[in-house]
Amino acid sequence: MPVTENNNEYVTRANLGKIERGTRVVEEVTEQCKDPMRVNTELLMRILNENKDTEYGKKYGFSDIHSIKEYQEKVPVTRYDDYAPFITRMVKKGEQNILCASPITHYNKSSGTMGVPKYIPMSEESMQQYNMYNGSGPLGVLSNACGTDWVNGRTIRLAESTAEEVYLPCGASYGALSQKMTRQYRDKLKYMYTSPDEALFPKPGTDTKYLHARYALTDENATSFLTAFYSYLIELLRYIENNWEMLVKDIEEGTIDESVLLPEDVRNKLLGEIEPMPERAAELRDIFSKGFSEPFIPKVWKKLKFIEGIGTGGFKIYADMIRDKYSGDGIEMLKLGISASEGFFSFPYRMNSEDTVLLPNSVFYEFLPLDAEDDFSKIVTIDGLEPGREYELIITNLSGFYRYRMRDAIKVVSRYENTPTVEFMYRIDQTISIMGEKTTEAALRMAADATAKELGFELVDFSVYPDLKASPVRYQYFMEIGENPRNVMPNVIRMVLERNLAVANPSMGDKVKSNICGDTRLNFLQRESYALYRDMMVAKGVASSQIKPVRIISNERQRKFFFKLTEYSAEVMK
Repeated sequence: MPVTENNNEYVTRANLGKIERGTRVVEEVTEQCKDPMRVNTELLMRILNENKDTEYGKKYGFSDIHSIKEYQEKVPVTRYDDYAPFITRMVKKGEQNILCASPITHYNKSSGTMGVPKYIPMSEESMQQYNMYNGSGPLGVLSNACGTDWVNGRTIRLAESTAEEVYLPCGASYGALSQKMTRQYRDKLKYMYTSPDEALFPKPGTDTKYLHARYALTDENATSFLTAFYSYLIELLRYIENNWEMLVKDIEEGTIDESVLLPEDVRNKLLGEIEPMPERAAELRDIFSKGFSEPFIPKVWKKLKFIEGIGTGGFKIYADMIRDKYSGDGIEMLKLGISASEGFFSFPYRMNSEDTVLLPNSVFYEFLPLDAEDDFSKIVTIDGLEPGREYELIITNLSGFYRYRMRDAIKVVSRYENTPTVEFMYRIDQTISIMGEKTTEAALRMAADATAKELGFELVDFSVYPDLKASPVRYQYFMEIGENPRNVMPNVIRMVLERNLAVANPSMGDKVKSNICGDTRLNFLQRESYALYRDMMVAKGVASSQIKPVRIISNERQRKFFFKLTEYSAEVMK
């Protein structure tokens, strides 16, 4: 939908409103960060006081707790299974005042052990935090750094929602919170975003990647990208690179190629609305026909200023790929902070940064050093964090979780005002240990990324399968490779990968040398395997905003998928 004078005015007003609210959020965060321990302690005391008469609060004597030390002595460290019986009563019977005094009107959907869905309760105050720290707040950071000359352009938004909201027996809504928030403004989204309603709220059998790409390409005045994860943005950019001739032809003629998967009613509706754009098509054809040796984002969208999404931790590799190949250095990257269904933990206090600052008034924090081996006596609070050390995050939130182990590993980087800044490292549960070597997701990623950079090939993505049936047991890496300018032989890639894996985790390197673990096998996947996996998950009903890269192959469905799409494997060099 082209931007007209009327809806362009709406976009400008909406963006300026977000910036005004976001600037206030930035000011509030800065003020909190001047005395984080006081703010965090006051938050804990408020949570305990407000929930002292709940079933959980009575069980652990919240009314008699007046210090952090007393809290840690009386209340145990917990996991989701500790709450499951309470949540079942809340969800199925609508019981209130069990974990949290505030009414729970929404449950976040989150995958649990063995794929069993979790129901993460969310209070109204937590939802307000979502709007602050994930909505308007980041735009305050952006406007402080980059000004406001982008506010009259639409955003290329790469997040999708189910059309209908799901409700539980208790009457609360259930699903990804981002979807719930998006549905509230559904009738206004066409003014804010380039994608049509049919892509943002897709019916089953809709090729949303085509729709996002096609409609984005028609809007030369788009000023930003908004994506849940940078991994999906790079998928879209690769899709444009590989299918630009079809996309440009459709834009030129006002058609939708027959190969594009769409429900018939959706196809007919869109065809009744779109118009040929020969001039824009000619401009795009001229850009793309010259090849992709230079970033095309600044050429296709000359007014595009920034990319917003999760681009740290496991997603840093995609942010780097986007900058190197598609955006160049002129496009700013706003990398959002650490968040989960259970709450918001950090905030992007500056642009283009891997570290974000902890939010003292969001949750009460405790941190378990990763080398503590579950010795909870070594837990520290926000004032005891040491730069350079890694910790497991433990939170007490506003929705009924107390001393809850997030199983997220973070690293303390620096300070903003008087508050530590942190970088998300990896999910602790996403660790391979077939012979006691404890290889983290971060180490697996480091080895793959270092190999691609050293040998000069384009790493589309990778996964690792712990092969316990091999003798001796071993890792099997799966890689999808794009450009390989040096034409490096597969067995050389395997050999360098093995060496880099030993650097990333010396314990694994020693075990391979000693033949305790076998040589790593490297499987090369067919082109667009990871895009196909994502499309498969969307077809199964998984929200696109919740699809994360498969780093460690952990179930039979994933194992069958990646082995089936293996094109060839590298032999071990002896």
